[in-house]
Amino acid sequence: MQRNVNFANRGMSFETLIDRTNEMYEQKDIAVINKRPTPIKVTGRGPGGKVTGFFSKPSTVDYDGIYLGGKSIVFEAKSVKSLDRFDLKNIEDHQIAYLAKAHRHGAISFLLIDFEKHRITFLVPFVTLNSYLLRKAKGGRGSQSVPITSLDVDAYRVEAGRVPLDYLAVVNKIWNLEVA
Repeated sequence: MQRNVNFANRGMSFETLIDRTNEMYEQKDIAVINKRPTPIKVTGRGPGGKVTGFFSKPSTVDYDGIYLGGKSIVFEAKSVKSLDRFDLKNIEDHQIAYLAKAHRHGAISFLLIDFEKHRITFLVPFVTLNSYLLRKAKGGRGSQSVPITSLDVDAYRVEAGRVPLDYLAVVNKIWNLEVA
């Protein structure tokens, strides 16, 4: 289960890969997608100018922006070391709540999951993620995580394309968006 690896991206962290992809989307005038900063309260400076502080409140999601002349897009990105599953505990309740709220208001809302060792990235639409979360809430064996085999069926693989991680090509396919 290997994807075609662009060796220029080998060793690049998942977040860096997404950031580079988003820069290229903006340069090509395809979309404006921004990394949302985590709210931090600085409490002081320690030895050598080291900043001390704490997270002042939970963040919403990792990325948000505008696509296709006004369509809102929000997503959370997770990278996992596991070979065979995504643990649902890796996504926080406040992140799920924000994705749900954005989805209800018409945003393109999803989760990107990168399986580091396989070099496979999946785009999981919010509706699919929510079905996994409902299964988790009911409990039972195997409900706390999503096997990679289920993602292969229920989610969409993201490959390199016009940018290093062309997740908008998948968005276009899922949401039937027309691109000029």
